[in-house]
Amino acid sequence: MLYRGKALRHEPAEAACLAEYFQRLGVKIGTNVFTGLDRVSPADLHKPDILHNICLGLFKHMMEWVEGFLKKHKRQRAFDDAWKEIPPYPGFSVPKKAYREIRQWQGKEMPNLGRCISAVLASALRNPDSSQYQDFKSALKCFSALVDFTLMAQYRSHTPDTLSYMESNLQTFHRTKNIFLEFRTSKATRAQANRQDRELRELMADPRAKDVRNRTVANRGRLADQERVERSDRQEDLIRRENHFNFIKMHYLTHFASHVRRFGSIWMYSTEIRELAPKD
Repeated sequence: MLYRGKALRHEPAEAACLAEYFQRLGVKIGTNVFTGLDRVSPADLHKPDILHNICLGLFKHMMEWVEGFLKKHKRQRAFDDAWKEIPPYPGFSVPKKAYREIRQWQGKEMPNLGRCISAVLASALRNPDSSQYQDFKSALKCFSALVDFTLMAQYRSHTPDTLSYMESNLQTFHRTKNIFLEFRTSKATRAQANRQDRELRELMADPRAKDVRNRTVANRGRLADQERVERSDRQEDLIRRENHFNFIKMHYLTHFASHVRRFGSIWMYSTEIRELAPKD
């Protein structure tokens, strides 16, 4: 409905402008095999899915960003220690390994993670110094908002109040998520950064080869250190410039509340049941 409202504000003669507008938003304009079928709305066919949209999607991304955040602030050990100290509780599976020792997460393990991760992260980020306080506060607020949104999305029934809470949590998440932006690097951006670094290294190699005989060993070492710092700075600048949160699973969270208003509980369309069926 949001896209339809945007499109209706444009005159038909402005089709090229409309396509450019959606392209800037990262939205592809086109048709599919369901377009034009009687009483079929292609936009309504895709349903929010807790397992793939959140547990194996956004939650998995979020934990990668949190790992980068913990590494930057040297809190990985504190996180692992808190993770291993989680006590048993009915309906909750106690982790058997340190968080960093787990190589692959299964779909059924991610909801289990969501029940305890806020407390573990809060424990790992205790006692910040003055330079860390604001970053730690924003990280906890962002992560807690996503966890609260996820837990409320799993309700079997909703009221206007619960939907309002969901939307409020989602707004808080979007308002504070930039604290993790530097850790949100796509494969394309990493490839571009590596290509830039390789080209810069080759560009620096030619003048250095001509000038190397006129320098002492100490001067050569200093020059090499300066070049490494410059390459590293340029790589970080590129990554900061190219990083973004514009991907489909991030965007689709905005449709959860409207989906509940139109079709009812999200659990009715969960793929988790079909995922477990092949085991039998």
